[in-house]
Amino acid sequence: MFASPLSDASRRPWLVRLRQRAFRHAPSDHTPVVLRHSRIYLLPTRCGWAVIVTLITMLLGSLNYGLALGVAVTFLLSGLVAAAQLHTFRNLAGIEITPLSAGETFAGGSIAFTLALHAGSAARTAIRVRSADAEAGGDIAAGQALTVTLDVAAPKRGRVPLGRLTLSTDFPFGLWHGWAYVHFPLAGVVFPAAEIGAPPLPRGHGGADPLAQGASDDSDLAGLREFQRGDPPQRVAWKAVARGAGWFSKEFDGAGGGGPVAIAWDAMPATLPVEAKLSRMTAWVLAAERAARPFSVTLPGTRLPAAQGRDHRRAALTAFAHFTP
Repeated sequence: MFASPLSDASRRPWLVRLRQRAFRHAPSDHTPVVLRHSRIYLLPTRCGWAVIVTLITMLLGSLNYGLALGVAVTFLLSGLVAAAQLHTFRNLAGIEITPLSAGETFAGGSIAFTLALHAGSAARTAIRVRSADAEAGGDIAAGQALTVTLDVAAPKRGRVPLGRLTLSTDFPFGLWHGWAYVHFPLAGVVFPAAEIGAPPLPRGHGGADPLAQGASDDSDLAGLREFQRGDPPQRVAWKAVARGAGWFSKEFDGAGGGGPVAIAWDAMPATLPVEAKLSRMTAWVLAAERAARPFSVTLPGTRLPAAQGRDHRRAALTAFAHFTP
């Protein structure tokens, strides 16, 4: 009997480590990352290859015809090409990359990933940062930092990782292309897209008693109170803010302008697909926030009690984004 063949990973672990180090397939970099010589790769560009072939032709022709001046010019130009290679390398070496934030969006939009590039003691010219489908960059003055934003497409809900970054430059003459790979464990969240023309919010509990069914959804302005973090923008007394009187929030008689709203998975029509249910629940969460009404969310395996505010809204939308039926 023969033993089953081992996988490439188990037979050649050094090859797997080498591939990971060279190409950064997995998010193994920790913040911040400083580009050293072991991370930087250099190859001639198309223009660079054309110049190299031309120099070789010049050298062979000069040697064949005994042209001392041609040989001297060839070696002079070769020295300039070699110096350009050094400057391309030095333009990348020593740059420090720090991930700053990963954005949030709704399906069909784009997520903004923000990074900072620190130049160190030397100025950097024409630095480009590229992910799978986004690119940004620019010049960085010595001792300064450049903040770049990569807008990555987010076609569907869920977790969207930034993926592998490629920092590159063709400075100074476009003869050499230098690049380095960086891979941070940075990911954004994509919420389900809200249903267009969604049905009205489920009837809540209105009136002074939040448990009283059938009470009016209307509520009267009772006065102003000190602004508290998490109050929805619709309740901010903007006129008072504009007058410079300070930050206040409006208070209404009743329970949050119509009472708490229950947004439940089990209340969705059984014929709706999963994504359609999540889109409708997303639309209801946004509608409840616009109406300044508390809402609770119930999903299989997840329940958020009735509350309101930016943090509660984000918690509900994040639960929708990560939901697995």
